[in-house]
Amino acid sequence: MVGHEVWLAVATPAIAAATIFVGQKRLERVSGWIATASALISAFLILVIFDAVVQAHSSGGNPLTFEYSWIPQSNVGFGFLIDMLNLPIGLTATAVTALSCLYSVKYVEKEQNRRSYFALTLFILTGMLGVVFSIDLIQFYLFWELMLIPSYLLIARLGASRRRLDVGFKYFIFTHLGALLMLLGIIAMFSYTKTFNLAELPEKVELIPPDTATIIFTLLLSGFFVKMAVFPFHTWLPDTYSEAPIPVAAIFSGAMAPTATYGMVRVLMAAFSRQMIQASQYLLALAVVTILYGGLLALAQRDVKRLLAYSSISQAGYIIFGLATASALGIMGALLHTVNHAFCKALLFLSVGSESRQKGRENVGTTRGAMKRTPINGVAFSIAIFSLIGTPPFLGFWSKWMIIVGVITSGKLAFAFLGVVAMLVTAAYLLVLFCRMFSGRLPKTPNIVREPSLLLLTPIVVLASLSVLLGIWPSILLELILPVAEYLCP
Repeated sequence: MVGHEVWLAVATPAIAAATIFVGQKRLERVSGWIATASALISAFLILVIFDAVVQAHSSGGNPLTFEYSWIPQSNVGFGFLIDMLNLPIGLTATAVTALSCLYSVKYVEKEQNRRSYFALTLFILTGMLGVVFSIDLIQFYLFWELMLIPSYLLIARLGASRRRLDVGFKYFIFTHLGALLMLLGIIAMFSYTKTFNLAELPEKVELIPPDTATIIFTLLLSGFFVKMAVFPFHTWLPDTYSEAPIPVAAIFSGAMAPTATYGMVRVLMAAFSRQMIQASQYLLALAVVTILYGGLLALAQRDVKRLLAYSSISQAGYIIFGLATASALGIMGALLHTVNHAFCKALLFLSVGSESRQKGRENVGTTRGAMKRTPINGVAFSIAIFSLIGTPPFLGFWSKWMIIVGVITSGKLAFAFLGVVAMLVTAAYLLVLFCRMFSGRLPKTPNIVREPSLLLLTPIVVLASLSVLLGIWPSILLELILPVAEYLCP
């Protein structure tokens, strides 16, 4: 029964997207509601299978697997793998997408391409869920590419400026190149292990010669780093986020980016743990550079979407920082920060969008003093800011605390010190953003900014509430993440 529910969770957004396309003009007005409902159905189906996965873990620790022969001559299957790792990631991606679709009902109500907008968004969701729950690496790759095509079209067709075609082309080339590097690694891996099955891979990876395993590890790591926009694979991201419609940028940062973290954990940490340990020093150094580079460039930005884009680069560095420790605490912190970043960055994009939509611009300083006019939106914005900084009692405090302690317990004290310094840079640009957006006196010139409408405000309040709830009760997530971290820790 669980297999059917996963099938439906993955397929429902694609079916809804096809329905929106086929319905043409008749479904123009309700396309946003169809998209929101289908994403919520997928989220509900993922929630339904939680009990079965928890019971399977407590009885033996094995994931639930459902595989069907697809191309038997090449040992390619099609099916799903469900465990304590991909359920939180899948639910996070689905929740962020559902809330962004709800927000978009009002945000894009005057756009002429609403059907295309929502249908393409749902195809992205199908791609994300397919990646997260795939049992076969070829299936994983195909869904990975499925995310690319509709996201490229959203940028190229619905971008914010005349540069949308150039930016879309750059995004496509970069992310497709990353996918091709992954494909080379997958094919090379199969030539030794004779399997694409993710459940079998950790046992069979020992068949790969050490030098070849290092090359395969590097190819796969590079592919995941492109999607995460880790330095120096990041150059596509600032232009992409600044060009994409704000709800789409929220999905890119809050839903698509966690799929790369999942792939890195599922494939590299589970199967190539030896190479992860060998590369630990280099990955920690790269993580610190990414945090500082993204943070310092964010500090220099005047355009809010570019600031948030560089912030996403910086936050990706924290996730790599935790994973590179190869310690249980560090891995837990990285996975916890993946969820925290997803909710908080989506919240920041949506919150900023509701302000800039009224002003007609997206410059950081255009809504100074808005807290007095939009207190609910301002409080929600503050929650995201302080959670990303790592202030208690928000979720970011627990994730960053675990990452730093994980670095210390792995014996990397110098890197722990650098990580704390990097956190000061993070706090600086986020506080500057808050001051420019919401604090200070209202300008003397007429300020028309008001509290967003209910449709815009509801997703913002829900995301802020989730950030507070998970910060006060982090055990909700830690009970799922702890077994994963202990299994992955060498």
